[in-house]
Amino acid sequence: MRGLKDKVVLVTGGGHGAEQAGSSLGQAMSVELAKEGAKVVVADLSLERANATVTQIRDAGGDATGVEADVVDESSVAAMVSAALDAYGRIDVLVNNAGVFGAYLPLLEIETSQWERIMDVDLKGVFLATKAVLPHMLERGSGVVINVSSASGVVASEVGAEYTTAKHGVIGLTKQIAYDYGHKGIRAVGIGPGVIKTAAFEGAEITPDFPFYDLTMQAPAGRYGEPLEVARAVVFLASDDASFIHGHTIPVDGGSPIR
Repeated sequence: MRGLKDKVVLVTGGGHGAEQAGSSLGQAMSVELAKEGAKVVVADLSLERANATVTQIRDAGGDATGVEADVVDESSVAAMVSAALDAYGRIDVLVNNAGVFGAYLPLLEIETSQWERIMDVDLKGVFLATKAVLPHMLERGSGVVINVSSASGVVASEVGAEYTTAKHGVIGLTKQIAYDYGHKGIRAVGIGPGVIKTAAFEGAEITPDFPFYDLTMQAPAGRYGEPLEVARAVVFLASDDASFIHGHTIPVDGGSPIR
């Protein structure tokens, strides 16, 4: 992709082997960005998981560094950004990927604590990381913010009201960042994965009992997505090839929401 060589990309939730699908996607994103010549700051709640992704990148000849960060904690986010700047001097692209799933429950069965947890990680985390990185991008007059939403950001979902609401919020926030800062050199875009076969499903037999089986198998693609398919879309959005895409969230979902 054009314009990614030597760009500094910060990926939240980029660790290897986490329980949440977001982190497995983050690993794939980090690796693919590094393959295109980007210098990748891999941030994760677990430094061990972050460094596992860093090792994979370095073993392939790429440039990466790991950072421990909790996107819900404002001081931790500030430290994450400082570590990235200390390592590479700038941040060209922020990928807000860190996220957790909701409960497979209807609204009346969701606990307040569960609602708050999803809102904190999946929506507030995007806000905090973007708010921390934006001043440095604005100072340089350029930057890309990529927010990972979901197919659940455009339709109601079995995953639960709190997840659906948070992911709809991420899409709205992406539009607002683009509106507020697009004329100042900042390009804000989003990506909306469908059901992806991440490490969370490793070894699982895909049967009608599998999550979202009917929804996915009746979609045009008729299968689950692969982390690489989402990662390559993120690489494109981060690159200069996507320079005229502003404010939109690009679906990578096999067509499942069109039903």
